[in-house]
Amino acid sequence: MKVELHLIQNFAPSCLNRDDTNTPKDCEFGGHRRARISSQCIKRAIRWDGTFQERLEGYLSSRSLRFPNQVAEVLKKMGVEQDSANIIGKNLQDIAKSEKKEQGEKKAEDNYELDIFKTPQIVFYTPDEVRACAESIKSLLDKNVKPQDAVKEIRNKKSGRFVHFPTPRSADIALFGRMVTSDNFKHVDAACQVAHAISTNKVLMDMDFYTAIDDLQPEAETGAGMMGVTGFNSSCFYRYSLIDMEQLKKNLGGDEELARKTLEAFLHASVAAIPTGKQNSMAAQNPPDAIFAVVRQDGAPMSLANAFATPVKPARDKSLVQASIEAMDSYWGKLTKVYGEDGVNVRPICLVEEAELDSLKNQKVSSFEELVRKIADATVFEEGK
Repeated sequence: MKVELHLIQNFAPSCLNRDDTNTPKDCEFGGHRRARISSQCIKRAIRWDGTFQERLEGYLSSRSLRFPNQVAEVLKKMGVEQDSANIIGKNLQDIAKSEKKEQGEKKAEDNYELDIFKTPQIVFYTPDEVRACAESIKSLLDKNVKPQDAVKEIRNKKSGRFVHFPTPRSADIALFGRMVTSDNFKHVDAACQVAHAISTNKVLMDMDFYTAIDDLQPEAETGAGMMGVTGFNSSCFYRYSLIDMEQLKKNLGGDEELARKTLEAFLHASVAAIPTGKQNSMAAQNPPDAIFAVVRQDGAPMSLANAFATPVKPARDKSLVQASIEAMDSYWGKLTKVYGEDGVNVRPICLVEEAELDSLKNQKVSSFEELVRKIADATVFEEGK
């Protein structure tokens, strides 16, 4: 079973997701330049959304380089002396990288500040994995094994791997997956796919020239204390994401209740989360104007991005948002006419901006909460999976 989420979201002037030149990300689609918000940016906004954090409290992980440092901190709380904990943290720094160091490459510990121990590779991990590592080492220290030897002892003598951690039961790892080049952490196939958001309209980049005045500058002096240029645009985005509910359930150890809870948290956070780029100076806090969700019992999922292969334009009596919603509705009708709707359980749509719907006019719901309930009620897991 799969759950698709399609959003139309129009932003006021903003720079939500910047590239290396400090301008909003973009791309070419349908032969025209479009504004873009990267998948990574959207997923991070979802993970850090307050609703997501609150609804999944106790089931979330960290994405960090600081696993060795956290193990050292846990050991200190267990009564291990600071010097011993630091030796262990230093010796754990290669836990998240299995490749051999190239000749001339600096050791991991040479790259970081004193007493902050990091891995060369960033990785998702859970508090349970930190504690499991700390407990394994502490049991050896209690047997008078030296700190540096304790780190060696928790490696499997045959494979050279560190302790086998518990399979993560983290909602965000279950959704977004975990891929590391180390065998020490278990790989997790993502249950969720998130597309790069693209604008339904052709984008034109604008530039904001700004100056900052020195408040203590003498009257005799003129000019700004600093000046610069920031790129921005205003675009109506189409956003698409997909959750494989059977994969999500599998990643969560078969826990159906937690899988449903994770789905609902994801839906709420997807609607509420907005990237933070340049928000203090632009405040583009614009929620989606259309939320369309599909629950498929079987059949291939369908992105509706090609509804906007020809850029949408506002008309005299129709806004860009309305035109984008209607283009999405029309394209859904074209797809289902060719491929049918077998396997589709429900397909509710919720609108802030009223639009003339044809294909989905009988699927409208009055609120986002009603849409979430319909999606949750229609999500039925297969027996024995």
